[in-house]
Formats: sequence, structure tokens, C-alpha cells
Amino acid sequence: MDTLLSMRVFSRIVETGSFTRAAELTGLTTPRVSALLVQLEHHLRCRLLNRTTRRVSLTEDGSAYYQRCIAVLCEIDDMEASLSRAKIAPKGKLKVNMPPAMAKPVVIPALPDFVARYPEIAIEISMTDRQIDLVSEGVDCVVRVGELADSAMVAKRIGSMSTCTCATPAYLAQHGIPATIDDLAQHTAVHYISSDTGRHRAWDYLVDGKLRTVQMRGAVAVNDADAQTACALAGLGLVKTSLYLVESMLEAGTLQEVLQDFNVAPRPVSILYPPNRHMPQKLRIFVEWLTALFTEIPSLQGKRRASSPAEAHDALAETVL
Repeated sequence: MDTLLSMRVFSRIVETGSFTRAAELTGLTTPRVSALLVQLEHHLRCRLLNRTTRRVSLTEDGSAYYQRCIAVLCEIDDMEASLSRAKIAPKGKLKVNMPPAMAKPVVIPALPDFVARYPEIAIEISMTDRQIDLVSEGVDCVVRVGELADSAMVAKRIGSMSTCTCATPAYLAQHGIPATIDDLAQHTAVHYISSDTGRHRAWDYLVDGKLRTVQMRGAVAVNDADAQTACALAGLGLVKTSLYLVESMLEAGTLQEVLQDFNVAPRPVSILYPPNRHMPQKLRIFVEWLTALFTEIPSLQGKRRASSPAEAHDALAETVL
């Protein structure tokens, strides 16, 4: 019996709650996974899992064995990594999940640099705004925006994302420029539908230091950030979106920002990955690369680019002071 393989298979079954998913993640067949577990239980002379047609659960012995398995497997990974890290180029498939509005305009255009530097790492990017289970879906890391719920995952903050309310100059010329939050009652919104809730994303503002949610009238709602921006450019109304998505259009004058003084604080941007004493080299390199990429973009660090020579001079003076 291959004890090490059996331990890895057993750990995957526990983490995914499924023989089928464990088979997919280990590259084995489901019958082979089942056979390895039976052999392991026979070898240990105890039952590790309770199986029903719908679910699997740990026995008391299985729970204790799982904790020891994780410790042993991590120690083995650490030993192998310490010997091979300096000798072997990072390689293998890296599965990443992130919002499409972050992948398409920011990460994918920069990927040629990463691929050129690390040609043996194959990146697989899935794009969604919904919360996913990294272990059960076999994902190495996810990028998420906003405050994070309590999680067993390791979270590293890599940026801060500012919001922006804007519309075309033509729309504002026709409907007026809102100077206060109350003025929004006279305007039409292009709403964004959250994939997590299925509802319109809230229009939140800070008024006298207090959070205020505005119920906006809207004729159009979309579930894609690019489509929301396209609706704004078509003159369909105001949009409330991430600054980095429209910053070039604000600078070009095709969109005009309003209510800037009422923006809420920038939301944190984090990369999450499973806890492990040994972070795989391919994952460590990607996290470092992504952190550096985000650091170079002011609007993903809660800042704004200077939009005129005068503003650039003011920003420089503040830095010197």
C-alpha cells in the first residue's frame, strides 16, 4: 500500500466531502480513491469515515488521523520545497478566481510579463463575483473586494478600491449636475446586479460622516461592469462603479464625475488562499507578482492620478512636504 498517497487521498476526501471531487483533484479515478481509503482503514484497523449515499463524515478516529495527516503532509512538502526551490523553476497549473472587472482590464493585459518570466506556470483564470469554496472547487487563490467574512483562508491585502459616480457630459447637461445626495432623486441610474444576492448593488454615500443608502430610479440593470460602463457612455444615466474602470474616460472627458465629496471609503482588495505551512512556489510567485501589479495602479491603492499639470504639481508638493 502506498501510505503517502492514501493519506493525501484521505485528506482530499475530508476537505471536499466527496470521493468524486477527491478523485478529480488527485488525478485518480473514483474507484481507485475508494479502494485506497478501504486499504488505509484496513491497514489502520479502524474506520475513518462514515459514508452514506449523500455525504461523508469523519469518525472520532478519522478526525484525529486527519489532523496528523495534515501535519505530516505539510512537513513533507516543506522538506521537498526547501531542497528544490533553488534548483527547480516554478511550474505547474495555477487556478485563480477573480472578478471579471478586475481580470479583463487589469490582470490579463499584464499577463504577458508573467508568462515570459515564468513560462512553466500555466495560469487558469475563472471569472466571477460570487463567493467560492477554494478547496471543493480546486482553486489555488481568489481575489476579492470588500471586507472579508471570518474565514479559514489566509488573506493578504493587496490594494484599496475607490468608487466613482459619473455620467456623460451630455446626460448631465440635459438632467443637471447633482450637487447633493438629495439631487439624485431627479436622476436615472444604471444599476449593477450582484451575482451573490441577485439584487441591485446599493448606492451608498457618506453624508456628514454617516453612511446613507439612496434608492435610485433606474431603467436599465446589468450584471457586468463593462456593460454598465457602456450604458453610461450611451447616456442611459448615472453609474456608480469602481474608479479604476472609468478613470481613463474621466481624463478624456467622455465621462464626468459627480458627488466626489460624498464617496465612501475605499474598499479593501485581498487575495485569499488556503492555509499551509508551505506555500507552493507557483502560488507564492503569483501573489508577489499580483501585489506588485496592483501597487503600480494608484486607483487600486485608494488614490487618484493627477489629471492636470497643476494637480501633478500639487501632489508632488504634498509628497515633498
